[in-house]
Amino acid sequence: MICGEFVDLSFKMICPGDSRYGFVPFYHFSIQLHDDQVIGHINFKVGSTPHVLFCAGHIGYKIEEPFRGHSYAYHSCKTLAPFIRSIYDSVILTTAPDNYPSIRTIEKLGATYLDLYPIPKEDPNYEKGTRLKCRYEWEPVIEQLSPIC
Repeated sequence: MICGEFVDLSFKMICPGDSRYGFVPFYHFSIQLHDDQVIGHINFKVGSTPHVLFCAGHIGYKIEEPFRGHSYAYHSCKTLAPFIRSIYDSVILTTAPDNYPSIRTIEKLGATYLDLYPIPKEDPNYEKGTRLKCRYEWEPVIEQLSPIC
């Protein structure tokens, strides 16, 4: 468990990649409130294939509907920052151009906007209907080490 100021991250598993699609292994954590209530999840991908760098990004998160609007995705990223920083100096974050809550989260993290990238037809996200991704670069700042609890 990685304890944060507002949320805790509970490590669940390392999911394997699939090189046929450019998928890389990722760490999967549940996002929990301090009372252990699970409110979502966050994934951290380790690898830098074109799929990660241009389409999926290194970090993915989902906050369940009843818990949205409280900056939990932001706090989850900040809680994970020391772990991310142990592997990378910076990571790529992506989002759909119309996903305004995610854009706000990414901008609140202080990530730098890179570009609006057209998803190639050969990328698995294209089949799911994704055509564009906003790409950002985030250099996680370690304000203080998150305790392992």
